[in-house]
Amino acid sequence: MSQPNKSQSHAEGQKYDLDRFLKFVPGDKTKSDVFKGEHFNIVVICLDDGVEIPPHHEPYDVFFYVVSGKGVFTIGEKRCGAEPRSMIFSPAGVRGIKCLSRMTILGVQEPH
Repeated sequence: MSQPNKSQSHAEGQKYDLDRFLKFVPGDKTKSDVFKGEHFNIVVICLDDGVEIPPHHEPYDVFFYVVSGKGVFTIGEKRCGAEPRSMIFSPAGVRGIKCLSRMTILGVQEPH
């Protein structure tokens, strides 16, 4: 019997409720896996006020969508402000996030 691939573990046309993945911890960050597929992964990142994910190297591309809050993204040598409805592409390489006001971010990543 063959094993299903990652994307087969999700029902076709399945609906996901963002609120189910919101997990705020005072003074910290959380990351929840929403979907892991053959072609992409979806994560929800929640950052409390003032929390920073320091710039660090990641070996995969990510497309961020800021659902709520405000912050500053570091992508390579560049910094850009972000607010609700901002969309930011970060290729593999150095990236970081500084939260200025409680943020919810949706990330669409290369599978890894």
